[in-house]
Amino acid sequence: MKKLVIILGLLAWSAPGSQAQNTKAKKAPRAASPSVRALDSQNGFGKATFGADISKFRDLELVRTDAATQTDFYNYLTDNLKVGSHKLTGITYGFYKDKLYYIELRMMGEANCRSIRELLSAQYGPSQSPGQAQTSWWLGQQVTLRYTEAPVGYATIVLGSNHLAEQRLAQRKAAGSPAA
Repeated sequence: MKKLVIILGLLAWSAPGSQAQNTKAKKAPRAASPSVRALDSQNGFGKATFGADISKFRDLELVRTDAATQTDFYNYLTDNLKVGSHKLTGITYGFYKDKLYYIELRMMGEANCRSIRELLSAQYGPSQSPGQAQTSWWLGQQVTLRYTEAPVGYATIVLGSNHLAEQRLAQRKAAGSPAA
């Protein structure tokens, strides 16, 4: 159930107006594979580490705010918009109570998107998929990564701190906001 809450939280990050579907299915805890443990050990993207205070970041531009959960989303104006040789169209950082909990990378171009998807599989192993061919998940103990390509040629990678996502979801629920 804890993993489901984290997945629903990640869906909320990229689609703030969507409604979550509740499910009561419980999954047995599983040990993270060595490749997913690498995702946990990175605990962020580039030099950005989950849980880092917003004061550690410079050149941020506010994109949107969710006052109910004390969450602000920023673009980092001096980001290198590349992952290796792959081009990105943008990166957004989410701060919950001034702590980094969410990173969203956006890209375009069918070949570019698919190549990045293959890079993720090579680095983190086989993904878990919620039944959608264009969406892939890697669920670590500390970090969750989601790759979504829809429509073809436009992809988003969302990385999130599981611990901070749980806190944010609990606050949304307490504030009377939808869970997603």
